[in-house]
Amino acid sequence: MEKILRGIMRYRVLDRASMVKQFQEVKDNPTPKAVFYTCMDSRMIPTRFTETSVGDMFVVRNAGNVIPHSQHFVDEMTSCEPAALELGCIINNIRHIIVCGHSDCKAMNLLYQLRSEEASDKARKPRRRLGTNPKKAAAN
Repeated sequence: MEKILRGIMRYRVLDRASMVKQFQEVKDNPTPKAVFYTCMDSRMIPTRFTETSVGDMFVVRNAGNVIPHSQHFVDEMTSCEPAALELGCIINNIRHIIVCGHSDCKAMNLLYQLRSEEASDKARKPRRRLGTNPKKAAAN
């Protein structure tokens, strides 16, 4: 945590003024060219490897750069993924959507592992309902 706090203080002294100037330049007329979905993995730094700057693109980060299907948002549920699409494509007329994955993604590895375990469980035994305790059911 100390490293992060030192970085914030260093930013305020060295970089803040130039960043504020960049923010002011795009404040009234941002022209993002893409909506960029990527993983929240700390190894991913999208503005570095895309060589983009303030105002160039909307960046949405989550575990595994997952974009849920719109059918999952039929009620009052909200999520930043579809909101970014609407803001980018409808409001700002952005024509480019980028979904950027990476190697050794822990979120994707976990989903793959869960699917593999589920498939092998189905082959071995009948499924039980979520929330039931097989030991407790056997005791009754």
